[in-house]
Amino acid sequence: MNRNITATILIVLAAGIYFTVTKGILADAKAVQEVNTQYSSAIDGADQLIKVRDQVLKNYNNLSQDDRDRLNKMLPNTVDNIRLIIDLNSVALKHGFSLRNIKATASTGTQKGGAVPSVVAPVMPANPMQMNSAANARANIIATPILDTVTVSFGVSAPYLQFISLMQDLEANLRIMDLTHLTMSANDTDTYDFSVEFKTYWMRTQ
Repeated sequence: MNRNITATILIVLAAGIYFTVTKGILADAKAVQEVNTQYSSAIDGADQLIKVRDQVLKNYNNLSQDDRDRLNKMLPNTVDNIRLIIDLNSVALKHGFSLRNIKATASTGTQKGGAVPSVVAPVMPANPMQMNSAANARANIIATPILDTVTVSFGVSAPYLQFISLMQDLEANLRIMDLTHLTMSANDTDTYDFSVEFKTYWMRTQ
């Protein structure tokens, strides 16, 4: 009889301990395991990005200086509106006329506050088994450059064919330019008044 009572008490105690202590510990352990899995996935993704970055840098370093200069002209990493205006006017002067009312306005960035986003590990709740700080830092080192725009506008009076030659030269220029606005009106001379607006690009990095 005493043995049956003792066994019953032990079973009740075991059930009570499971539902009040063990079950909670198991749930916490499962949550920690899920967090660690997410950290591991984030770090693996960061490692892949680092490998891609290193390969791109290696390919870039293997380029000749002339090719690097051409790439930098096509998509510069700085805004130099004065140099851009001088270059445009130099092209026009080759055709026998100069530009007027030249304006170059850089965009403020597509991100709020002009911030540069980074590839980072997802934010996890603090827990006693989170990854060490060195591992966490590895997932936070790949900065993503922002493709920003510079809007350029100018006016010019020129014969039609010379204006077409100017636009063809700008089209053949290494720097990427997208025409966004063009108007034309006739005047009392043999020339036309043109108003041109286009966008060019630069790569903003942190």
